[in-house]
Amino acid sequence: MIRSSAAAFRVHAHGHSSTACLPLPQLLCVLALVAACCPGCGGSSPGHPAVGRSVGDLPLVSLADRSRPAPTFTGRVTLLNFFGTWCLPCRRELPGLARLAERLRSEPAFQLVAISCGTGGPEDPDKLAAITAEFLAEQRLSIDAWADPTGRTRLLFHSAYAFDSFPSTYLIGPDGRIRAAWSGYRQRDEADMASAVVAALKELASPAAAAAPPPAAPTRR
Repeated sequence: MIRSSAAAFRVHAHGHSSTACLPLPQLLCVLALVAACCPGCGGSSPGHPAVGRSVGDLPLVSLADRSRPAPTFTGRVTLLNFFGTWCLPCRRELPGLARLAERLRSEPAFQLVAISCGTGGPEDPDKLAAITAEFLAEQRLSIDAWADPTGRTRLLFHSAYAFDSFPSTYLIGPDGRIRAAWSGYRQRDEADMASAVVAALKELASPAAAAAPPPAAPTRR
């Protein structure tokens, strides 16, 4: 796991730790390395530090249509997922996200924003698009995949939203605030995510509920 401060990142893997000031490409490589060293790791916690924080516009690029505008996060319920085709826990989790997105395909108030990530550093969208499309075709998954070509979204989520492993998924409510977060993969996550999404959609459909404080949501780190 990586813990960050404004000036340095402490890296923990297999019981060893070191501190170094890392520019963005190296930080992204470290994130990928930690995920590989601890595949699918993560455990339950009473609260995730990202819950309650607002998410603004992100510099994401559609891998299917470069002219498509980046997704927005107000007025809709969003599952924002960071995955990599190279990441075994991600490959186990993504079919469940695709099933959930398919069930909610006719629900305009829901969106799945799945961000395909390479193994580190700024990424070539064309190369990433080809690798991602091949993976999705092999797995017979129908989802809209996005890219973070500069790595800025991952850096932001690492520093502000405790993003430190693959896969990581955030439930963003219609007010643009994070309602729940999942780090790593467990089989029960699909059901937990579905329940949290349904609750958020019901809240969006009910003006009275939308005016009330959001209920506590299941989180995992």
